[in-house]
Amino acid sequence: MSCVEHNRAVLYFVAQVVGGLVGAAILLQLHPDPVGFLCTSEPNAKFTLSVGQVFGYELLTTFVLVLTVFATCDAARSEMSGSGPLAIGLSVTMCHLWAVSITPA
Repeated sequence: MSCVEHNRAVLYFVAQVVGGLVGAAILLQLHPDPVGFLCTSEPNAKFTLSVGQVFGYELLTTFVLVLTVFATCDAARSEMSGSGPLAIGLSVTMCHLWAVSITPA
């Protein structure tokens, strides 16, 4: 990794953290009396799930989305003849239909 790439990676990381903090501050101003902990994935009350199980659901849905994005954006793949945005959108839809009743994130 060259010095320029290293600096860009550090700046990207800092920008992501600052963006997350700014977004959390905006949410806190919009809803100053949060129910529970602000911006967390609390399980649906009708399910008896632990925090680890909810984390597992979030991990699996995030994995499916990231894998789909990486697979559709890989320039080295020659067999991808369909629509990348459609594949990504369908993976988000599938994950929401599967997990939104369990965890609202």
